[in-house]
Amino acid sequence: MKSNLQFILSSYVSLILFTTLLSVLAGGFIFLFFLFFNFGAKFPIITVVTEDLGKRFLKVFWILFVVPVVTFLFAYFYPSMEKKSLGTKINQELPFATIHMASISNSLIDQSKMFDIIVSTKEYPNLEKEFIKLINEINIYGYNLVSALRNRAFNSPSSKLADLFNGLAITITSGGSLPEFFDRRAQTLLLEHRLEKEKYTRTAETFMDIYISVVIAAPMILMLLLIMMKVSGLGVSLSMSMITLIMILGVSLINVVFLTFLRLKQPSEF
Repeated sequence: MKSNLQFILSSYVSLILFTTLLSVLAGGFIFLFFLFFNFGAKFPIITVVTEDLGKRFLKVFWILFVVPVVTFLFAYFYPSMEKKSLGTKINQELPFATIHMASISNSLIDQSKMFDIIVSTKEYPNLEKEFIKLINEINIYGYNLVSALRNRAFNSPSSKLADLFNGLAITITSGGSLPEFFDRRAQTLLLEHRLEKEKYTRTAETFMDIYISVVIAAPMILMLLLIMMKVSGLGVSLSMSMITLIMILGVSLINVVFLTFLRLKQPSEF
């Protein structure tokens, strides 16, 4: 419910089980392929296995278990990952939406209409979904505003939005000033938003230093060591094509990891 996935619980459980079943079949095909074929760095890239099938089986049988287990775990934890991602997006929009609600509340219009106005602006796409759910609970299910706010706070993917809904419900119940409530909450949210921006900037600077050390210096040192091992005959002797392939794959993988991390940590445009 908090991840906004278009599934009911029983349907999603069925989807997990069916996907896991398909992954068992896929793992079987992958296992059979690697049981009889090898991947190499030189042409032909795919070669037939020449070693004993018993030994080969012991090397690749883990594929039969790893593929289904990884598939099941990904499908099982996907809703929580989606909820966390949605909560982060909502937190980025919330300070500015709160300022907007503060200005609307000063006009002394009906309290529930404030959310209709926010939705109609189309400026907060992630908050819009949560506000539409709130409006539906009032207009379709017949809840009053305070009950609808508490229900949406319980099912909200964002703890900050849940705090806003609960605080708004308490303010309405106690007869407090909505403009004053929104003004104070907006100041708090803007301060937290500014701190998150600064934290991301410091994180990016730190990872820039790590990136320079790992991606530029480390591959050069590793390549030098591998070449020295090849020339001197010490340790594992690799061909130049294999050394080059290892360097390319290593640098590519490191770049993907760094870009993925920065993308996950990057705040939205708000």
